[in-house]
Amino acid sequence: MVFAEIVGTLSFLQPQADDDISDRLHYYYTSTFLLVTAVLISLKMFGGRPIECWLPAEYKPAWEDYTEMYCWARNTYYVPFSQTIPDDKEEREERMISYYQWTPFFLVISAFLFYSPCLIWRVMYDRSGIRLKDIMAFGNDRANIQPTMRQKNVNGLAVHLTSIFRHRFCFGSQHTYHLKLLAKLINLRFCASFLTFLYLGIKVLFLINVLFQMYLMNKFLQTDGYGIYGLSVIKDLMFGKPWAESGNFPRITYCDLDIRLMGAIQRHTVQCVLVINIFTEKVFILLWLWYTLLTITSIVSLITWIWSSVFYESRKKFIIRRLKLADINFSEKKSNDDVDEFVRNHIKMDGVFVLKMLTIHSGILVCCEVVDKMWDIFQESKRQSFEPQYEDEIKVDSIYQHFQKRKTSMLVPLVTIDEPYVMPPVSPPISQDTSPLIPGSHHSIKRERLKTSCSLAPVTPPPLVCK
Repeated sequence: MVFAEIVGTLSFLQPQADDDISDRLHYYYTSTFLLVTAVLISLKMFGGRPIECWLPAEYKPAWEDYTEMYCWARNTYYVPFSQTIPDDKEEREERMISYYQWTPFFLVISAFLFYSPCLIWRVMYDRSGIRLKDIMAFGNDRANIQPTMRQKNVNGLAVHLTSIFRHRFCFGSQHTYHLKLLAKLINLRFCASFLTFLYLGIKVLFLINVLFQMYLMNKFLQTDGYGIYGLSVIKDLMFGKPWAESGNFPRITYCDLDIRLMGAIQRHTVQCVLVINIFTEKVFILLWLWYTLLTITSIVSLITWIWSSVFYESRKKFIIRRLKLADINFSEKKSNDDVDEFVRNHIKMDGVFVLKMLTIHSGILVCCEVVDKMWDIFQESKRQSFEPQYEDEIKVDSIYQHFQKRKTSMLVPLVTIDEPYVMPPVSPPISQDTSPLIPGSHHSIKRERLKTSCSLAPVTPPPLVCK
């Protein structure tokens, strides 16, 4: 019951869909184990009897509780049974053991150090504009079991990722909004490889942290005589060397109790049993073995991610494999140049990184569908870029060229080369009337000439029709 309540309070450590199993071993499983262990040790220390001391018979029963609390706060020192207790006070203080009171605090600090790289990762990638958590939520949507909703989510993811990576700039390239190096440094979070190198940096922090934890363990447990704490303890266990000889996590220690009686200070040396060390020893041995496993896992994971994310050929092979799974008719040889442009300039380095995360958390099938849709968008945009103009622009340009003015007389109608000029019909010549003049007939002659002049007016050609 108590364990369930303790785990319930650690809900903030819940893993999210923005990492891999190696990261979760650090910030989730290790941090949870450290916090739970710290709580259990604290319950024993502050709610039980972490130390019990043996007192001579002449001591009153009321002195026992006082002596145990005093020795717990004052620290104890260890002397093997084969040696005599030194009389020198300074030599006794050199043998002092003081780490067991601070064990819960040490474990809590260690848990925070294991969680801090994950905290940095989530704060930084969220500011880059790429919300991995929301992207993975679309890929893991339960409604994806329905074909229509699955296709809708895949299309939405493909369009969203395409629009995000299109505006990412690369160092060494001329970008409209990031021409200066200073501007690129200020807007580093919008770099095409920001997310990838940030994640690799977080993995380096995880590795440095676990190595630092092993170093702190040696210093905290005061095992300066051992080069490597865990190896030395395992060696002692293998050769049957008990704690009484090695002095590691001693169960029996001594405490000097100074009592003022009748104006004089009397020193009493009592023998105590550190019950808490029986549990603490097992915890730290298990932690050291776990840290060793984490170190190996972190190194392998870091090398794997560097190889698959930084090197171009690995990124290209990743995309080609997804395209082949999505389309059986995909030809690597025929589309080699297009794939190069797709990987280098379309999705870039962070695009491959996000698709890898999508494969880890949503499955390879969802990733293949998203890659295939992004590939279709890329091919469509490429076809449109090769077309000279849109259909409406072609009509406007043809009309403009058809009615373009030329340097010629305004009386000559404009025609195109394809449409030959048609001569207007010629009216018959004016007939010469030789009849004698009749009074009053000059008005009719004027009307006749007016009709003839109107018939000689230039005829307007038919309107030009654009083909």
